[in-house]
Amino acid sequence: MAYSFRHTNPEMTGVIIKEKVRCGKKNCHCVAGKAYYHKWYHYLYWRDNQNGGVLRKRYIPQGKIKSLKRKIKFEKKRDSAEKLNLRNCLKMYRQMLRDQILED
Repeated sequence: MAYSFRHTNPEMTGVIIKEKVRCGKKNCHCVAGKAYYHKWYHYLYWRDNQNGGVLRKRYIPQGKIKSLKRKIKFEKKRDSAEKLNLRNCLKMYRQMLRDQILED
């Protein structure tokens, strides 16, 4: 379920994943086979709902991983609180409508 008010920065709904990667250089050891990768690089994955839900990916430098994880956790917690608040407001609105219909 997507909300239009949810985030001004859709990256804050994403998840950080660490991956093994190949650099693509011709003389590098990672070209040799399946077992040879450069380990571990962190990437942020998120859905860009403004462009049809396209999956996006961005490299995260080692020094910024912890702070970004904290920001994402905070934003997701805030998003949960907003959803709960919206749910409660809708519940109250429906109850008001029911009460008004019964009075008429």
